[in-house]
Amino acid sequence: MGNNTISELQTKIHQIAKDHGWWEKDREIGTILMLIVTEVAEVMEAYREDRDESENIPGFSWMEEELADIIIRVLDFAGHNNYDMEGAISAKMKYNASRSYRHGDKKA
Repeated sequence: MGNNTISELQTKIHQIAKDHGWWEKDREIGTILMLIVTEVAEVMEAYREDRDESENIPGFSWMEEELADIIIRVLDFAGHNNYDMEGAISAKMKYNASRSYRHGDKKA
């Protein structure tokens, strides 16, 4: 996939999902969000099992594969809704850079 922008990746990811039938019917937002949560749980599983190599994408760890799945699910959802994730990420990073150290008094 090379050096694509986030917007280009979002478009490609959503097109692949459509091409594979994931958007033939309207999808409930709760279901989509829980699929993202499931991917987060799979990252934790990869961490706990301490398995280095991905079985599906050689040259990458299982953690990398599952983290990629989170981003893919988020960008697919964003693509379906025509959200400007590249712009939103850039704006949020700028905002975060302006915040105080650990946002003032947050512990975690």
